[in-house]
Amino acid sequence: MKAQSKFLFILLILSMVVVFPSTAFAKTDQYGYDAQARMYIGTLDNWDAFLDGLPPTTFNWKQTDTIFIERHWDKSFDPMVQGNPPLAPGAWQKARLWEYLSGDKLGWTWHEELNIIYSPNKPIPGATLLTPDEILFTGFYLVEDKEWEVGPNGEEITIQNLSVKHQLMKKIFKFKFSNK
Repeated sequence: MKAQSKFLFILLILSMVVVFPSTAFAKTDQYGYDAQARMYIGTLDNWDAFLDGLPPTTFNWKQTDTIFIERHWDKSFDPMVQGNPPLAPGAWQKARLWEYLSGDKLGWTWHEELNIIYSPNKPIPGATLLTPDEILFTGFYLVEDKEWEVGPNGEEITIQNLSVKHQLMKKIFKFKFSNK
């Protein structure tokens, strides 16, 4: 009987070790945040809820008038998720936003792509310097900012394209930035 009790106790401990971490990860999954992959895919509202520790809002991937976002960043950019500066110059984040429009624009989709690079000591020629009001800290540059709309028949209207040329970026930092 004692051996059976000991076995059940060990089984209980093992199940706690296995279940509790997955429960913690499941909490972030409902937002769309994946810490290990350094990415987020979900709504802009749920990203804000995640950062503020609020519960996520349920949504439908096809709903109109909701801004969806897909964000990827490198390891050096990780501290920004907690509101701290990046670990090293060259830290980057890419974001892709979209919204299915309604009203007079029903059937149209708005898109924006952003690429932000941390360069605290070296300005990036042609890039837009972001203010601390926009991104918390100094030294961030917006090197890609493309905004456009796509119509129901595939027609595309460019709203803006304020992107720095890729070859210039490679020369400045002497390393390749991955393309999507």
